[in-house]
Amino acid sequence: AVVSTQSTGMIRRSASPPSAPDDLHDCGREGSRVLQLERDQETTDQMLATAMDKMRKILDCVGHCCDAQAKPLAAVICYLVNDFFPKEQMINTFVSEFLSPRQQNRHLISLVLFDLFQSIIQSGNFSEICEWVLLVLRNFVQLKPLEYSLWSTSVLLLCASKNRNLSRFLPFVVSKVDKIDVDMFVLICRDFTESLSDEEKSMFLEMFSNRC
Repeated sequence: AVVSTQSTGMIRRSASPPSAPDDLHDCGREGSRVLQLERDQETTDQMLATAMDKMRKILDCVGHCCDAQAKPLAAVICYLVNDFFPKEQMINTFVSEFLSPRQQNRHLISLVLFDLFQSIIQSGNFSEICEWVLLVLRNFVQLKPLEYSLWSTSVLLLCASKNRNLSRFLPFVVSKVDKIDVDMFVLICRDFTESLSDEEKSMFLEMFSNRC
């Protein structure tokens, strides 16, 4: 810019305003990107919270409605939520629902659990199922009375079985609440432990020895 000085008749050139350093522009762009990521994460968290609330309402219907209303929901709920939630969260939710004293349709929840476990097994993550079964197994073994514990444990292990010939017996076992045959129970346990490491087998047996 040119500035005239009338008193002296001299002309001087004023300094141009300094340009912003490139690193300031970079910082500005990075800040905008971080803010957008935070907004996206907040939106995702809100969507997950909404979806979880809806899933719990569906589970509540499955657990307390009559069979005619609950069966269609039980048949599809796993597939409806499979793409929304981490598998660990789904396993926790469905296992907790199965064990809930308020659960009136435990036989239907067992079918939901079966669909979930089998979908994970088919994706090549059978070892994850084994780990989760060992984590929650104690809750099933400690149930009372003993007959109910045997039935619940049999259902859990059948849901987690990759033996298709054996898992076909799930509807039959589910229908025998508190009346599980001991020979069938032993067969189911033996099938599950075949895929465990020696350390995992020891953990498995220890849970039952504590109950005995």
